[in-house]
This record gives sequence, structure tokens and C-alpha cells, in this order.
Amino acid sequence: MSDFKNNFSWSMSRDSLFRECKRKYYYNYYGSWGGWERDRADKVTRTLYVLKNLQNIHMWKGSTVHWEIERILKQLVSTGKLTPEDRSAQRVTELMREDFRSSREGLYWNKQGSMKNETALFEHEYKTNTPNETWKQNYDDVIMCLQNFYNSDVLKRIEKLPKKAVISIESMTAASLSFTPEIIFVKLDLALESGDGIEIVDWKTGKAKSDELQFRVYTLFANEEYDLPPDEITVTEVNLMSNESFNHNFSPRELIESQEYINKSIDAMKNMLKDPEENTAVMTDFPRTENERICESCNFKKICFDLD
Repeated sequence: MSDFKNNFSWSMSRDSLFRECKRKYYYNYYGSWGGWERDRADKVTRTLYVLKNLQNIHMWKGSTVHWEIERILKQLVSTGKLTPEDRSAQRVTELMREDFRSSREGLYWNKQGSMKNETALFEHEYKTNTPNETWKQNYDDVIMCLQNFYNSDVLKRIEKLPKKAVISIESMTAASLSFTPEIIFVKLDLALESGDGIEIVDWKTGKAKSDELQFRVYTLFANEEYDLPPDEITVTEVNLMSNESFNHNFSPRELIESQEYINKSIDAMKNMLKDPEENTAVMTDFPRTENERICESCNFKKICFDLD
């Protein structure tokens, strides 16, 4: 079906999904493989692929804010000009209106190829009758996050930095790290030179407590990618909803613990495969969760219990 090989890799999102529900994990990384080829994929594969790309309203908020901040920062670094805040708000308003219309009409089902830039909302697919007030609040939260970004200390510092001090913006890296033979995917929102070290900035748009492992993974990556000791790497968590910032630094011992966790996570995933070398899996080897609350909000709930 697909000319691409489904190679194994590890990421924070993959680990989270594996812990949440093994069957959901299978659908996401194996059952949906090749589903982007709309005219060649079988019905089940195509359906799983589309469903895996659904976002709920909160994820949509986060991806919209990240998308706009990426545009703002890349323009600032390349041209030295900062997009005016009112222009940013106008651009996001237009984008969200178009995303909403497209999702509501289910146009994502007709998409050929990758759905990376396609908005497909869980609330529309499952007709959740989300109140207009909720949609409006979500939009207001996006605008507030952008306002907090424009007023953030991080942006003020970037404006004063030379271009070369901005190492990366929204970069996804397939990293080969020394403690595992497997590829680890790491996505940094922003990386900056800071004194004699590096600062990694992570934008947050939710209210839930952040997973510290994510920041440890960033530090592990920077430790090897930029050949810096842990005490010269800072992860700055910027919560754009609460307008708060937190700095995270990790000791060598904490990073070793994280390496051990990642290796155990990789082993657990690969132990469930039919052929770990070829990264092939059998659906029935991946049991469904018994937590019904997880099932209620699962992207795959419309098809899951029809398969076995």
C-alpha cells in the first residue's frame, strides 16, 4: 500500500498513547499506516488514518497558537520586523474561521495525502453539540495567549538578540542519542543561545500540569546535540494561559533516570510486536483499555468495537 517503511521510533506522544490504551496505540501507529493514500488504502485503514488526525477543541487552540507564534518568530528573525499584534489577531481570526468551516463540513475526509495541515475537529466528527459559548471562549483563549506572548519577557529578549542566537524555531528532529539505538523524535518550540549555554522555550496553552519528562527529554537532546553539560541547559516553560513562566534544570542523576525510563518504554512497546526487527504488529495483541472515560473521548470510538 505504501512505499514508505513504518520504522520504529520513540517520542513523548508515543509513550503517552501507549500508556493510555494499547489498542489506541496500535490504531495510531500501525492500523492507520498508509491511510493517507485515499485511493489505494482499504476502508478500515483510511478511516483509522482520518480519525487519528482528529483534534479536540483544546488541541486546536494549542496548535493555532503554536502556528502563529512560529510565523511571528520566523519573520522576526529573518527580517527583523515584528508582526503587529492586531495583524496577528486578524490572521488568526481568519484562520480559525476557515478551519472551523472546513471541519464542520467534513472536508478532511476528502483530503488526499498527509493531513498535517488539515483541521479535523473531534467535536464535529462526533457531533458533540458543543455550545457556541464554548467555541467563542476557545477563540478568546487563543487571542489571550497571543496577547501574553506579545507581552512576554521571552519575546522582548528575542527582539534584542542577534539572528545567530536563535538556534531553532518549531524544529522536529529525528535524534540518534547515545543511550538507545532507536530514533527519538524531539520537537523544540524554540531554542536560544543564553550566556554560555542554551535555553529551550516551551509554549503551553493548557491548564493541566506539565509532564516533567518532556523537559528532561529536551535536556537529554540538547546535552548531546549541542555538546553542553546539563547545568548549561535551561528549559523555560511559558504558560500563555496563566501568563506564568517556570525554569527547569536537571541533574545528571535525573537525566540518567529518564534514560532508563525511555529504554524501559521502548522495550515494552517492542515486546508487543509480532516482529520487532520489521516493526510489524497484530491488532489483537494490543488490548483495549478498561477505562470507559478514555473511550468516551477517543478518536477511534466509532470504529474500535467493530474491529477484531
